[in-house]
Amino acid sequence: MCVSHHNIDQISYHTAEQIVQFTVYRPLHIELIGEGSFAIEAGKPFPFENHGVISKIVLADKDGNLYRIEPDEIGLQFARGEIDYKEYLNQQKKGNRQLIGLTLGLITLFATAGWGFVSLF
Repeated sequence: MCVSHHNIDQISYHTAEQIVQFTVYRPLHIELIGEGSFAIEAGKPFPFENHGVISKIVLADKDGNLYRIEPDEIGLQFARGEIDYKEYLNQQKKGNRQLIGLTLGLITLFATAGWGFVSLF
């Protein structure tokens, strides 16, 4: 089965563009999956050519602390200064736990349904 990831790439690229534009931190560079990274500067237009799939955006505060965030809604909240880095990490973990719980629940549901069909016949 062939699945197009173009929409996912566009969403992460658009969110990364918003993070760079609205951040209260200093954007340093963008990390790409399997292709390294490229530097970005505040106030400069975001590069429109697609370099690859964006995995992380590295931001720095005034004290020189580096923050690696993902190009998603939680990362945008952190970049705007609405939440701190500890809350960002907690929300990321919460999302991961929910995804694992949903996956395990679906596996249990399908296994139970399969067992039920097998026992009927």
